[in-house]
Amino acid sequence: MTPPLRICLVHAVGPLGPALQQLGCKVLSLSPEQSGVLNMPAELRRHGFAPDILLQRERLGPRLLLAGLEDIPATRIFWALDPHLNAFWQAPYARLFDLVLSTQKRWMPYLSACGAPRVRHLPWHAPDGPFVPFAKRKHLAGFVGRLGPTRPARTWLVELMTRLLPGGFALEDNLDFQAMLDFYRNTVAVPNESITGEVNFRLFEAAGCGCVVLAQDLGQEQAELFEPGREMLVCADALELAENLSLLAKSPRLAEALGRAAWERAQAHHLPLARAQTILREAQNAPRTGAVHHSARLWLTLALAALCEAERFSGHGESIAAELAALPQRADQTTPLLLNARLRLAHSLGRTAEIYQILQLLDADPLPAPDTNHGLVLALTCCALCLGLGGPNAPRPDHSRALRFAVRAKLPLPPPTAGSPAVPLLLAWAARLEQADIPARGGFAFDVAKHLPATADECLNCALALQPGNIPALRAITANYARQPGAEALNLGLLSELGLRAPDDWRAGFALALVNLQAFRPGQALEEMRLAQRLAQSQNQAESFSQALAQADASGRLRRALAQQ
Repeated sequence: MTPPLRICLVHAVGPLGPALQQLGCKVLSLSPEQSGVLNMPAELRRHGFAPDILLQRERLGPRLLLAGLEDIPATRIFWALDPHLNAFWQAPYARLFDLVLSTQKRWMPYLSACGAPRVRHLPWHAPDGPFVPFAKRKHLAGFVGRLGPTRPARTWLVELMTRLLPGGFALEDNLDFQAMLDFYRNTVAVPNESITGEVNFRLFEAAGCGCVVLAQDLGQEQAELFEPGREMLVCADALELAENLSLLAKSPRLAEALGRAAWERAQAHHLPLARAQTILREAQNAPRTGAVHHSARLWLTLALAALCEAERFSGHGESIAAELAALPQRADQTTPLLLNARLRLAHSLGRTAEIYQILQLLDADPLPAPDTNHGLVLALTCCALCLGLGGPNAPRPDHSRALRFAVRAKLPLPPPTAGSPAVPLLLAWAARLEQADIPARGGFAFDVAKHLPATADECLNCALALQPGNIPALRAITANYARQPGAEALNLGLLSELGLRAPDDWRAGFALALVNLQAFRPGQALEEMRLAQRLAQSQNQAESFSQALAQADASGRLRRALAQQ
């Protein structure tokens, strides 16, 4: 008789463990409360458990990273719940595992490109429970989530729902998990809002309770999970949200059919048992490809250094900087990663002597891997330090050296001027990073007063800090944010400033109107669109405005709303 699979779960509390047990596995579930680093072989010895599979699920609270995974003979799996917010440190950490599971399909190529050996899509799961008929549900619509200044789009969504359904919309912001499920089972429709356009927990939780989810349009990844028009309703903007709400209020039988279809899809495909089956199947096919020995030490330290730079691992910076300096530097693809981490952490800690030493070496020798994305970011780090960016910890500016690093990264040089080349260089860096498809650091709270830029939007924010109102920088960053789901609130202020700086540009007002629509502000959207229309007409560009509006408004919903005035 084949012995049962032995599985160690780390921070995978909830129904996954019982689902694996239902499949015949022996499960050890660990939930250490500390942050920092845990010696995993020692922890397993303490519990007397030798797993066949070790699965660490990302914990959304204090971070805990596992050391010694290279000494565990089990198949090692990391389940990234929020790669859209944490890929900047998960990319090196993923190298320690044989298999990486990502809730977000959109982020799988990035994790793979950063070296994760095997990446598979594993979405979140729905709760298991009975379907409650809509006649027994109290709320026509409801939302569970915290409001505050860091979530302006969510606040605007709640304000819109309150106006659209006076007395029929319920808001809860401090429920435990079971109370949240009880609330959903007492609610017909649930509007959804995600931070960066990710497929979030709320979709599965509300649909699994048989609610009609009024989802943002997140494209094919979301549509593969729940079918638009049959198992949920997709709302591209505030006008479509209002239209769908009106439809549900007038058609209770349709509403219940949608909710029941969502519940049936969740029961058939998205319960914890289905996720457990996927984990076992993928683990069985996963070769042992995670980092070993000295490489494991490198990747773990790089992940810790990224967390330190993001100020999520306070008190450990000096020890991690010492560990980085002690790591052997090899002439391979890890060299730019290691040097970049050393420079960034030294900057965070104010270790100016170490910065000068590394910059001098890099200025004298060929820049490691300048044609790769890792080498490109290293060159940007060197250039940014030589420009004196990053607040009080920055070294003394050395513009000639900054220009040399830019040339070696094949950036076009700005025309010579009497002033600092910082702003033109930052604009060139932003364009180059966009071309390289280096993603934004969604969960990194970038601050121009203390951090070094690493992405296109961070370079543009630095340029605007140095030269407020720079129109090329404003145009570039608003276009950049337009491509980033969830950046609507940031883009509103920037587009408003661009409109003030370029008052004759009706396209800025046009873009501002569309962003207002996406950010659940239909009144402001219509006002801005009418202003843009009048400005275009005054410039004899009415036809261009009409063409742009037709392209942006395929449904005709916005044009009908404008015609009602």
